[in-house]
Amino acid sequence: MKEVTGNLQVKNGKYYVLVNLYDRSGKRSIKWVALGLDARGNKKAAKARMAEVLEEYNRSQRKLLRTISKKKAPEKFIQQREQVQYQTLTEFLTDWINLSSGRLQPSTIDGYMKMVNGRITEFFGNSGITIGDLAGEDLNDFYAYLEDSGLSGASALRYHGLIHAAFSYAVKKELIDDNPCDHADHPKRERYRASFYSEDELRDLLIAARESPIYIPVMLAAYYGLRRSEALGLKWSNIDFQSKTISISHKVIEANMDGKYQAKGFDRMKNQSSNRTLPLIEDVENELLYHRQQQSMNAAVLQGAYCHDCDDYVCTDATGQLMRPNFISVQFGKLLKDNGFRHIRYHDLRHTCASLLLKNGIPMKAIQEWLGHSTFEVTANIYAHLDYSSKESSAAKMAQLLAISE
Repeated sequence: MKEVTGNLQVKNGKYYVLVNLYDRSGKRSIKWVALGLDARGNKKAAKARMAEVLEEYNRSQRKLLRTISKKKAPEKFIQQREQVQYQTLTEFLTDWINLSSGRLQPSTIDGYMKMVNGRITEFFGNSGITIGDLAGEDLNDFYAYLEDSGLSGASALRYHGLIHAAFSYAVKKELIDDNPCDHADHPKRERYRASFYSEDELRDLLIAARESPIYIPVMLAAYYGLRRSEALGLKWSNIDFQSKTISISHKVIEANMDGKYQAKGFDRMKNQSSNRTLPLIEDVENELLYHRQQQSMNAAVLQGAYCHDCDDYVCTDATGQLMRPNFISVQFGKLLKDNGFRHIRYHDLRHTCASLLLKNGIPMKAIQEWLGHSTFEVTANIYAHLDYSSKESSAAKMAQLLAISE
């Protein structure tokens, strides 16, 4: 390969290096590299920085040649690298998602593909930018576009996470030299303030929900702070009525199967901390036992029309079918509207559970374990603003310790 060369250029009042890159056949391609220097009064500094940029490119090229010399199939490796360089971001991310499908959950794959085929393609689709051209500034422009589209910082971070993971894989496989995400400004996550019900509101909700088809999922979220997928994934075999324990180790999500979204059970949880065993609360036990009797009665009445594929699952409908996560959300909204309750999401029952525990003096660490958060920091970041009583106690203690006698 020829040595990388370049020259200084001025564009929009800023210095750039026009880098000349050469492939194996000697064919030249160019790349604009921003130096971040104003054109006025910075020529000497720009020349010095250009020399650094070109040396960096040539160093990378020498490293690549050493890497190629160690490969068992150097020609195939070179072809793979060149193929990646000329891919669009949509093609590159789609390939990575397909390669990672064995370790990603179906819901994650669906979410990633919606992101790729949606806003990523909308922004980069007609830009002409290839993987070899993509720079940190291009990603900054994309993140600004997401913000202008009304996306939250947390949503923008999910896009950043997808793009960063794909490029990290390519760097690891030596298909590219550098991860452009490392040169971009990460989207900022705004501090999240959870919505929650008061003790009286939650009690009224549980009373009203008794006649609802989603009473059991509502109760499980209220008492245990279960995620929607965890409530739907609860199995009778996970409940030990003798030892009075309930184990959270399964989940149900909506997955795209043959073009149709259906409820599907999984044994793999969100993280290791999500697997937890909790005491079986007496009121919950009584409601679960009554619910199991109702399931048996439904099976007896419907006979052959009853589905027995999901007999071990607690949250099934009147015909024995798994409840879909979206069904829970729709029915929960209907439950609130029909009874004139303040609007919250089903997931906010989890926050309500945490807020009531915190209000009644349960330590944050214990709440982390109850909810199955991966780290203490996750719990603290979400609920620290609710822990005002501990601040009052701290204030009283400091006032006592440092009291100035008159």
